[in-house]
Amino acid sequence: MVPRPLASLALASVLLAPRALLAQLPCFPGTCPPPAPAAPPRPPPLTPEVELATRARLEAEARARLEPQARATAAQQVDDERRRAWIERGVEREPNPVRIRLPLIEVSAAGRMLATFGEDAYAQEGVGLGARLRPGEPLAVEIAAAYASVDPAGVARVGAVTLEPSAVFLWGRRDRIDLYLRSGLEVTLPFDDGARPPEVILGGHVGLGFQFRAARIGRGGFVGWFLEGRGLVRGGLGGAIAAMRGPHAGVELLFGPSVGF
Repeated sequence: MVPRPLASLALASVLLAPRALLAQLPCFPGTCPPPAPAAPPRPPPLTPEVELATRARLEAEARARLEPQARATAAQQVDDERRRAWIERGVEREPNPVRIRLPLIEVSAAGRMLATFGEDAYAQEGVGLGARLRPGEPLAVEIAAAYASVDPAGVARVGAVTLEPSAVFLWGRRDRIDLYLRSGLEVTLPFDDGARPPEVILGGHVGLGFQFRAARIGRGGFVGWFLEGRGLVRGGLGGAIAAMRGPHAGVELLFGPSVGF
């Protein structure tokens, strides 16, 4: 029988032995630790040849998978286009609207006819030029100048030059027709000294009209024509012609070509 001190010493030696020494000792079945996992195999080195071969293989697989779908889609598009052309065969298409791009500058030439109301009424015919700036929709500003021949009753004709600044509200830039409303001032300067017209005629007007865009020019311009009707109030200062002196009202018709660029 082993003495107790020797058994205790042997047990302490086993417990305090290094792990490397314990690993060399034999173990009993069921008490052995699991073996260490094996190191994963290293992939082959990546060379340009391997990379090209891998890329070619992946492209071939993708082409084989996607090419039938692409062919079917193209065939369906061709069939839809043929069907649409057959349906539209013989149908006359409407012309595309002449749309414009803002900002835009418009220039117009106008023939003008005016008539006033009252006992001392007079008629006026003339021509004019106008320039309009359209920074956006609907507001625009315009300045126009006109030369007119005034025909007061019982008096020789009187020449006059008119300057008209105005504000214009336009709608319809996506269609062929612009509808607009204007309001502005008028300064008229008669220049016939023999008939003694007023030195200056001041007034204002309100107008309603439309502008038809017939054709496109450039990327966002147009060529067209316009028609406008106005109501006005005027008053002459000084002079000997009663029809032109003092406040009076009238109507005016304007028409002519216009161009935008």
